[in-house]
Amino acid sequence: MDLGLTGKRFLIGGGSRGLGNAIAQVLADEGAKVLLMSRDEESLKKAAADIGKSASYVAVDIASPGAVEKLQTAVDDKLGGLDGMLINAGGPPPGEVLGVTDEQWAQSFELLIGGPIRILRALTPKIEGEGSVLFITSSSVRQPIPNLDTSNVLRPGVAAMAKVLARELGPKIRVNSLAPGRFDTDRVRTLDKGRAEAQGITVEQQVAQMNKQIPLGRYGEPMEMGRIGAFLLSPAASYLSGISVQADGAMVTAIP
Repeated sequence: MDLGLTGKRFLIGGGSRGLGNAIAQVLADEGAKVLLMSRDEESLKKAAADIGKSASYVAVDIASPGAVEKLQTAVDDKLGGLDGMLINAGGPPPGEVLGVTDEQWAQSFELLIGGPIRILRALTPKIEGEGSVLFITSSSVRQPIPNLDTSNVLRPGVAAMAKVLARELGPKIRVNSLAPGRFDTDRVRTLDKGRAEAQGITVEQQVAQMNKQIPLGRYGEPMEMGRIGAFLLSPAASYLSGISVQADGAMVTAIP
């Protein structure tokens, strides 16, 4: 199936690694141009080189002064316009509701909601013709994850923002969210290591415990998420807007 991505231009949040990078790779393989965004310039440089000539990058901390202007300039100079965006922030710190500090709550809000709002406010006017926005959320939007309460509280707000924006930005721009379960990424490996240490077991034993909770019996591979994300961003998904797609191997037991 032709996804209709040839020549399309996308800003990819969190594009230097993990799920964001996987989505960027698939988009580029399908003929799109991608502008990778994160704070780590060295990781971005390597990721862009691995993808090839259709990839460029901009290192920016969206919370810093002048960040939005830097991002706007990069989109103009490196893409020459915009057809879509992947809004993908890093994971907030672990912890329970009352154990997370005020500063951590504020930083997590900025990471997941405040920063993305500024990006969207600045860049949605640059989307030409019919475009698309995709938010990466988490399985926590459907089912809380133990000891990840900043995510449990704030990521459902991100899913709600995507739903609201689908109405506010239509018919020109489609907006969806994608809720991954457990994928084999650096973030999940770090969480597994912490859980293993807390239980006094090996990481391998921790992973085996988690696999038992997933009916498909394994963690997802990043490129599996890459294909789902690229489809949702593509013109092939032209009548999908305002939805949240769960990609979790049937791990979440809630009924959508």
